Amino acid sequence: MVYFKYGKAFHDLRIQHGFSLSAFEELGIAKSTLSNFENGKSMLSFDRLDSALQKMNVSPLDYSIMINNGEQESYISIFDEIEHAYYQREIKRLKEIYQENQMGTNEQKLVAYSAKGLYQHLLPEEIDEIEDYLKGIQFWGLFELSILANIGDKVNENLIDNILEDLFYNKSYYENDLYYRVLIYRFLYKVILNCIDSGRKEKAQEVLDISKQFFMPGDVMSRVIINYAESFFVYYYVDKQKGKRQLQDTLKFLKKIGAEDFRKTLKMQYDKRIIREKPNER
Repeated sequence: MVYFKYGKAFHDLRIQHGFSLSAFEELGIAKSTLSNFENGKSMLSFDRLDSALQKMNVSPLDYSIMINNGEQESYISIFDEIEHAYYQREIKRLKEIYQENQMGTNEQKLVAYSAKGLYQHLLPEEIDEIEDYLKGIQFWGLFELSILANIGDKVNENLIDNILEDLFYNKSYYENDLYYRVLIYRFLYKVILNCIDSGRKEKAQEVLDISKQFFMPGDVMSRVIINYAESFFVYYYVDKQKGKRQLQDTLKFLKKIGAEDFRKTLKMQYDKRIIREKPNER
């Protein structure tokens, strides 16, 4: 019954909005098909699910919250705290979040791993748990995307490829929400850096190309991190001096606009990868 939570959430929303099973036949969804979906016997194709949710005027966030039994809002606040602690380099707080959640429910364990993965290598068995969970995702809500943004780059390459294919194939659905896009871009940024670090030039270029197709007007900070990742690509594969100059320009820009916490986080990646010519450079 792997599809049960998706079908149950849809059923609850359908009843809440006063739609009958037959109301979706005009979308090509037969009553029997919808009934099987709601009872956890099968999964609707993503495009049909998208159309059905639009018909009920239900947003991705609404459906995402219903999937997680309304608990997602509390988890999102924890993910916000994880993000804050990461940018502030509050390793102690990240460790506390890990310890507070590591012995809890499956969802709490995933929260724990999301915190731990930002300051320490995850154990093989922890990565296995993450992979098992991500393999079963049919709908990427805020909870799932938050996990992806923090530690999605830790899973095996084949799973990452499948996730990228899923997100890109359904990008028209996810790109309409700024919060969704921000989380997706954090995942893409880390994947690009991993590809560069492991010498997979073609794959890094492929993910860069995918990233640029998600951009929407106003995605300033997302553009900054993808541009930053591309500058590393230039440094390693095109022109070291040009790439280094682009990286330094980004850091200077962030300092100029007062985005110091964000700048420090990106600078860690610079210090990890770039050999500086002068100790006081930048």
